[in-house]
Amino acid sequence: MSPSQSKAQLLIEILTEELPAHSVNKNLTSIISIWKDTLKSNGLKCDDLVHNNGVYSWDSFIVQDCNARVNDSLEFYFTPRRLVIIDKEFPLESATSIIEAFGPPLSICYDNEGKPTRAMQSFLDKQGISQDEPQKIHKDGKEVLYYKTQKIGKKSEDMLGELVAQWLERLDFGKSMRWGEGKYSFIRPIRNICIMLDSKLVALEAYGLESSSLIVAHRQAKNRTKSISDIESYREFLENNGVILEQKRRKEIIINGIRALEKEHDIRVEIDEELLEEVVAITEYPSVLMGHFESEFLQIPKEMIITSMKDNQRYFPVYKGDNLYSGFVFVSNALIEDRDFSLIIKGNEKVLRARLSDALFFYTKDLEANMDFGNLSSIGFIQGGGSMEDKVERERALMNTLANEIGGFSSEELTLCDKAINLCKRDLKSKSVGEFAELQGIMGSYFAAKCGEDERVCLAIREQYLPHGLDSNLPSTRLSALVNISIKLDTTLTLFALDKIPSGSKDPFALRRQMAAMLRICHKFGFNISIKTLCKLASKNESRLEEFIADRIYGIFSHINRSVVRSVLTRGFGIQESFDKIEALGAYINDENIKSIISTFKRVANISDSNETSINTSLFEEYERNLHEKLLSHKSMTFNTYKDELESLFTLKESLDSMFENVLVNSEDTALRNNRVALVRLVFDEFLKFGDMREISAI
Repeated sequence: MSPSQSKAQLLIEILTEELPAHSVNKNLTSIISIWKDTLKSNGLKCDDLVHNNGVYSWDSFIVQDCNARVNDSLEFYFTPRRLVIIDKEFPLESATSIIEAFGPPLSICYDNEGKPTRAMQSFLDKQGISQDEPQKIHKDGKEVLYYKTQKIGKKSEDMLGELVAQWLERLDFGKSMRWGEGKYSFIRPIRNICIMLDSKLVALEAYGLESSSLIVAHRQAKNRTKSISDIESYREFLENNGVILEQKRRKEIIINGIRALEKEHDIRVEIDEELLEEVVAITEYPSVLMGHFESEFLQIPKEMIITSMKDNQRYFPVYKGDNLYSGFVFVSNALIEDRDFSLIIKGNEKVLRARLSDALFFYTKDLEANMDFGNLSSIGFIQGGGSMEDKVERERALMNTLANEIGGFSSEELTLCDKAINLCKRDLKSKSVGEFAELQGIMGSYFAAKCGEDERVCLAIREQYLPHGLDSNLPSTRLSALVNISIKLDTTLTLFALDKIPSGSKDPFALRRQMAAMLRICHKFGFNISIKTLCKLASKNESRLEEFIADRIYGIFSHINRSVVRSVLTRGFGIQESFDKIEALGAYINDENIKSIISTFKRVANISDSNETSINTSLFEEYERNLHEKLLSHKSMTFNTYKDELESLFTLKESLDSMFENVLVNSEDTALRNNRVALVRLVFDEFLKFGDMREISAI
């Protein structure tokens, strides 16, 4: 809207049954972006258009006088039962605009009989016009169809109902529920739709409802409903009746409540950010409370206790010093006038006590088994991939192959690695993992420790699935790393052999993530395994596996020019060496110097195909001698890092360029020509220790 046009305050509230927190949190960005897109497509919001001398380019059209509203006054809030949009500067009407559309060249608009061709008809249909309406105009040297029309603005009040309906229809949370005899579908049943433009209720019939100004507060509020007249009365009613609309405020209340409990009880509360966001999403009026459980449950591995708290009950674990404490913090959504939460605390303590009692029973029974939970042959890995027992045997064989390739492992360490792999999957049949599947490996490490296994074996069992994400820790020891990559590599090789290879966005077995993790682990521990060696272990799809691994490396180094990464990978270095050289080369070659590097090595490419390396220094002229002396100086030096070596190596480039500019390499004198080619080849060979510079190109 232009400054002279009036604006209104818009309120939209979609009241629903309790929304699933995860689905809402995951789609927060799309919820508001879809609303903005709905406005834009209806001429009510043109923020994304590019201004050019009063004309806005928009797809294939030119829109004049769009009167775009640049300042975004949009606010979005959500609670467990409502999605809310507030816009204090909403235009009262859409923009009036001039739309120009350019069609196909006139030469292809009519057939031999003078009838419209498919190209012309498509243009007419798109504009919704008849054959005699478009004009003819010259554009880019051709005579083309042209149509110009004025799109008259509409009152927002007349459009809003339909816009809200479009918005709701386009929202996709992955899963939806049906109600009203299956006629209506949304993430949860919608119970009311309120659309207020200033103090006027905007009409809408959708989902079996008519829009209403009747607002519902907290379920336990004394004044549960009220017909509101504007945004101010809406906010005031909710605030006074148990609904804190702004999710940011609810989060601050929860964090401040946790900090107060920490100070009062001299404890430390472990705040998981994902859990915190979930708790914010499921409360309208949060109250932070603390409960306790019997200290006898602390004999259970802390991971079982924490999983029982977080995953099942959405509780925050509590620590005293470095040790887990027999308490927990939770957030209540109850609205209690006298603030006496004793019954709620006791109820939550009772629920957790029951879960911890089950966990203690499972853990105790598992300890009695001494890791003899039964044969793994009864558990299938994947159809065609044998049982878990088969997988373990393959992993043990791979471990020895990888250890030989890496080197540096003692016979004792190899024995411990073999022991760890043999025990890694044992806990799959335990009662504890049956109840807490996400603790597979972690529980195995506890069971192994109770059986007296070496602590390095226990650690390898615990760390077999690391990392759990991009920011997760990698294995902490070489022994754990070898066990980990043996397991990951077997999974990859087996699935490739079964033609279960990721394609497009599909990667049901998370092979991309596993391979990227394996490469990062190899780099961390200096496992300089050849990529070709890894691929030769594949029973089939060897070339596709090599491409798959290379793609993961491109992904890891996405911040570096892809051609720089390619220049290193073409040399066939090991994983650790490749990573270090990519990092060094990527740090040296940037947007400022890449064109100069490309220019030099294009000239080198025309010369270095020769295998001539025999040098006769007596034939050198000044520029050749200078280059040769710098080359010898570089080769005589000892470097601590690839970065230092690369910086020294690129000092040769200036001398190389000088020689190209002042010396005719392709001399008619055969002896001179061969000598100069040999010198270039020797310089090129030094660069080949990092990568094939001929592969490098500007982005």
